[in-house]
Amino acid sequence: MSQPQDPAHATASLTYAQVAAAAENLEQRGAEPTLQRVLELLGTGSPNIAQRHLSTWRDARTVPESPAPRLPAGLIDALERELAAHAESGLSEGQRLAEEARADATTLAEIGEALERRNLELERRLEQVEREARATSERCSALQAERDGLRDELEREQQLAREAQEGLIQHRQQVAMLREQLDEAQQARLSAERETRAVDEERIKAERAQAVAESQRDGALEQAREKAEQIGQLKREIQEERARQRQEVTEMRAEQKARLDAVERAKQEAQKQAQEAAQRATKAEIRAEALQATQSALKSRMDAMQVQQRQRGMRSQGERE
Repeated sequence: MSQPQDPAHATASLTYAQVAAAAENLEQRGAEPTLQRVLELLGTGSPNIAQRHLSTWRDARTVPESPAPRLPAGLIDALERELAAHAESGLSEGQRLAEEARADATTLAEIGEALERRNLELERRLEQVEREARATSERCSALQAERDGLRDELEREQQLAREAQEGLIQHRQQVAMLREQLDEAQQARLSAERETRAVDEERIKAERAQAVAESQRDGALEQAREKAEQIGQLKREIQEERARQRQEVTEMRAEQKARLDAVERAKQEAQKQAQEAAQRATKAEIRAEALQATQSALKSRMDAMQVQQRQRGMRSQGERE
């Protein structure tokens, strides 16, 4: 027996000619060409496609017409009409049941084929979702790299702020020294007015330098705070985005699994119904053939009775002569 194939390949490779050849082979060997026997003989193929081709093959077969009954005389004539009517009614009912079973089997095969196509479509959608999940993961990695870059930049800004603060301390130390010199100059102001003016100018310059240093420090600290807030906001956005994406992927996987399970159950149910319909159709055909055989036997018996009656009539006529 050949290895099983995937549904898409089996659906594309199985043809009507293969199913018809397998059914005719079974019929020539004296076996009823059921769906299961055809699939076992082929070794591969979709049950839905095979059932549809098998129904088409059965519909294309010519049904032998029963010969019209002769009209005998008397009691034989009435008996033949009654038996013929009964056989014809049973044959019509069997043919009607067989046609209904074939129609049901064809419909179920079409449903199963549609379910197979739907299953393939869902598998393609699952692959697309997984590709989108991978793209989202790559985007998260890019955001993390950008976050690391901002963190490095923040560290550099903090280093600049520390350097500015150290410069400010140095300036303050210089201011303290200048203030000490200013105190000494003030104590010596009575003796040297020019030195006092020089000291005043130095003090003014030192105060201006201190103001500039303090302004630079405040600006650096403000920029550091803004960078820290931006990084904190970016971290929160990245965490929220990753949580949302994980939730979406989880929900989509759960929904996809539920749909695939439902499709698989529907497919199995359709295959089961198709097999049952094929069995019903086979039973109806067997019943119709049995009725035809019964009708043929009854007609043969009535022909024999007619021959015997004619022989009796000929003997009676010979005796009279």
